[in-house]
Amino acid sequence: MKDTKTYVSIDLCNDYTQMAYYVTNDMEEPLSLTTTKNDQRYLVPTAVSKKNDSDEWLAGNDASNNKLAGYTYINNIVDKVLRGENVSAGNNNYSGDFLLKKFLITLIDKATKAYQIKSIDYIVVTVENTDRILSDLLRGILEEYGIDKNHIKVIGHSESLIYYMVFQKRELWVNDVIIFDFTKDQFLMRRLQTMRVRRPWPVIVEEKDLSDKFNYEMLETDEGKQRADEEFLKFVSDFCSKNIVSSVFFTGIGFNGKWMEKTVKYLCTKRRVFKGLNLFVKGAAFAAMSINGMGNADEYQFVCSGRTLVDINLQVNKDGKDVSVVLSKAGTNWYDAGARAEGILDNVNSVNIEIDSSISKKKEIVTLDLKDFPERPNKTTRIEVLLSYRSDRRLVIIAQDMGFGDFYKSTGAQVKKEINVEDYL
Repeated sequence: MKDTKTYVSIDLCNDYTQMAYYVTNDMEEPLSLTTTKNDQRYLVPTAVSKKNDSDEWLAGNDASNNKLAGYTYINNIVDKVLRGENVSAGNNNYSGDFLLKKFLITLIDKATKAYQIKSIDYIVVTVENTDRILSDLLRGILEEYGIDKNHIKVIGHSESLIYYMVFQKRELWVNDVIIFDFTKDQFLMRRLQTMRVRRPWPVIVEEKDLSDKFNYEMLETDEGKQRADEEFLKFVSDFCSKNIVSSVFFTGIGFNGKWMEKTVKYLCTKRRVFKGLNLFVKGAAFAAMSINGMGNADEYQFVCSGRTLVDINLQVNKDGKDVSVVLSKAGTNWYDAGARAEGILDNVNSVNIEIDSSISKKKEIVTLDLKDFPERPNKTTRIEVLLSYRSDRRLVIIAQDMGFGDFYKSTGAQVKKEINVEDYL
């Protein structure tokens, strides 16, 4: 019998956090976790409370239940991390990093004790966007908690969505899939498309922010709810008239209640419609399972926020033939993407980089001009080309002089090109 392993996933959002887990050889699919078994409160407020006259800390639902009883209540922790904010509680100041650590460790401790989870073999955290600061902080917290750094992964919501869908029946995503995510902070639409043009098949998630059209405050009055439903119906009917949609998902607390009755009635005609709050956390659990060899996600190329969106190739001449050297493939986690290549200049004073978009199907050339490099005889200048990502949308390519052995020392000359990937999508 194979060893039993436990995979845990966390959907960390600014307002609420969720957890799920999967045990091999014991479960058919991931299940949601609570901090108190059989509680059914799967949405845990992303918040902590500190007792003002002691070092006692509470987190999640416990923190929300003690807002006024001599405690300092602190929410919006993710925003505080990203903004580098400090918060006063009692007689001390606490950083967003410290608060997130308090929240996360308390949450994991309570949930694992409630479900008698003795060890976590792999953990995946999904966040709205894989900001490097937040991602590095999460890895550090979990590694300090005792989880192997190689068994920790941080992914974005769009990537979680792809993992969720590739573990579902094919009929649900034979055509486009639309996901509406409505929180107190934003209203996002994601469109998932599978391009059956080559293997691995690109699965593309495009994001559209609709927060200027729909916001949480609209739901505070009956009139606002009615207006929201009418505007939502107008939007989705226009979209579906131009695109073939297999299924629609609603997630986020903004979809609680029945304010979108007209919209749902329209969408349910010839489409599968689902509403739930655990889409991303289950997707993150499927990601953990996939990383450990389950499912068939490796048959697909993920093209979404958090992953690189274009193929980047270095054009070179090898053995008299023009060839392309792959520097980066679309679908790689951007913080893992990067490349280094070396070559010798042969009657050229430039480097050509090809950018190939799976989304637009276009190929464009970016040229790095080396005219200011030192003049030397032909084939006596060795160069190094470096590629590094700053985010999933921004990258830097550097070509620099490496000299030529003992004959010519490196001058340190270099050409740097910053690229906004959105210009090539």
